[in-house]
This record gives sequence, structure tokens and C-alpha cells, in this order.
Amino acid sequence: MFALAAMTFDMEKISTGTIYAAIEGDLRSLDQALDEALQTEHPYFSKLNRYVFSNPGKRLRPALLFLSSRMLACNQETSVTYAMVYELIHTATLIHDDVIDEAVKRRGLDSLNHNKGNTISVLYGDLLYTKANSLAVEAGNFEVLAQICQVTQRMIEGEILQERWNFDLDIQEQDYFEILISKTALLFAATMETAGYMAGLDKEHRHQLYEYGYHLGVSFQLIDDYLDYAGDERTLGKPVLSDLREGKVTLPIIRLLERSRDITKPMIEQVWQQHDDAIIEQLRAAVTEQETLHETWELGQSYAQKAQGFLAAMPDNHFRDILMQVPQLMLNRVK
Repeated sequence: MFALAAMTFDMEKISTGTIYAAIEGDLRSLDQALDEALQTEHPYFSKLNRYVFSNPGKRLRPALLFLSSRMLACNQETSVTYAMVYELIHTATLIHDDVIDEAVKRRGLDSLNHNKGNTISVLYGDLLYTKANSLAVEAGNFEVLAQICQVTQRMIEGEILQERWNFDLDIQEQDYFEILISKTALLFAATMETAGYMAGLDKEHRHQLYEYGYHLGVSFQLIDDYLDYAGDERTLGKPVLSDLREGKVTLPIIRLLERSRDITKPMIEQVWQQHDDAIIEQLRAAVTEQETLHETWELGQSYAQKAQGFLAAMPDNHFRDILMQVPQLMLNRVK
């Protein structure tokens, strides 16, 4: 299919700005296509659309799709359609997450549920899911459609499992990774593999793209969970240890519980019952001293490095070079 290219890591350093500059036209096309797809004559729905999509965030998943489709010389009109699909699914997931978590902020602004209430938010998230599936049907590739349906199902299952394990200190690493994979890694994987379907790649090469996305997604979430303890409120845009405050027990705490359960368990319960900031700081110190925070970062680094290896058989061009450095950029991000 492709000549096996030697991986070189001494290429010119690529920044986040370089990534988005390389697909600037694609991202503009995505904005325009989203405006057209969500167009409505009803003023209330127009208001909801503006509220949700006026602050789009990093759009990492569409960016990955555009980079991989450029690497494989795919039809860009089709790429824009699937970028819309994945952006709508991701946005719907965030809206539903905010309802479940009773979040008041999203990307520095009031969350939709805080502004409009839970009922509107749940229904609007459902609307976006449905719109995403409609666009996927119109695109006409039923292998990709089946993949999108499977990923959406797994994401919802992951959210159910997250809720099952919330405020439960008996959670194990395998439970944590089951949630992480379902909620985050599989969408990254599907985004990359979609480009393989568009390019007509064989199963083996599609799998390489899938594994790149999968490992990048695991790394991305591990670093997110690391930053929840290592960051600060100003750079995170939310209080530190937000996940723990909401009942989510992530890898740094799971491993801390394994090593000092008798000390750690009462501290966490005190955070949940009394919202004690002093205990929060003690927990931050503990995950640092016991090195479970550093272990989380190291594991994220390991998955990032593995992700790079799955691009070896892809076409050797500028877009592959960018994708090769994306995992490192994700490791170095603030949030």
C-alpha cells in the first residue's frame, strides 16, 4: 500500500499554531458547514446554536481528521462532513457531561445547563447527536456510519460506568481505563480511522490509524487527569481537583489508595463531605510525594510515544510529520 518510511524525530519543531495553520482552510470550511447544517428559521434554536458554538474550543478531533485526510489525499468535502459529525458528537457529549456533573462553566463561560437548565441541555445534546447521525447517513459510507454508531454507544456506556463508580473508592485501575477508553480514546481512534475509510485503505492500514488515535486518546486523558492535580485554577479555567470534587476517582488517587488506603480514604471522604480546601492541598502533596502523579504523566508519555510508531507506514509527507508531533504537543499542553 505505502512504502515503509523511516521515522525521523529531528524534523523542524511543530507548534500548536503550525498545526492549525496547516489546516486553516479546512477549519474555515468546517465553521461554514456547521452554520449551514444547523441553520434554522426558529429564533430560539438559532440562539442555542450561537450560544454553544460561539466558543468552540480546540477542535482537536476535527483537526486530527483534517490532518489525516490531507496526509492520505482524501476528498476534502467529505472530510468536512465527517469533521462536522465528530464535532457534533463531541459537543453533545460535553453538554450531557455538564448536566451530569452539574457544571457551571464550560471553556470559561457559563455552561448551557447553568444558563438554560438541564431539560433544554439534555434535549439539545440529543438534537446534536441526531444531527450528527443524519449527516453521516447523507455521507453514504455505511462502514463509517456503523463505526460512528458503535463509538457513540461505547461513549454512553462509558458515561454510565463513570456514574456507577462516582464517589466509590473501590474503583480499580481496570475500571478507570474502561471508562477512559470508552469516553475518550475510542472517539480519537474512530476519527483517525475514518480518514482510512475515505482513502480506501486496507484493513491493516486502517488499523494503524485507529491505533494511533486510540493511543493518542489514552495519552490525552491521562495528561488531563495529571493536570487536574498539577495545574492551577487560572490556567485550568476551573478549580483544581475538580474531578475528585465531582466524585471521579482518577489514576493518581487510585494508586495512592493502593499504597496508603488507611490515610487516603478518610481524606477523600472529608473532601466529599466537607469540601475542605486544606485537605485538597494535602492530597495534592500526597500524590506528588508518593509519585503517583508523576507515574500518571509517565504513562501518558508512554502512550504518546506508542502512538507515533503507528504512523510509520503512512505516506511520508508534511501532514504525517505534523501528526507525528501531535502526541508530544499534547504532553506539553497546559490544559
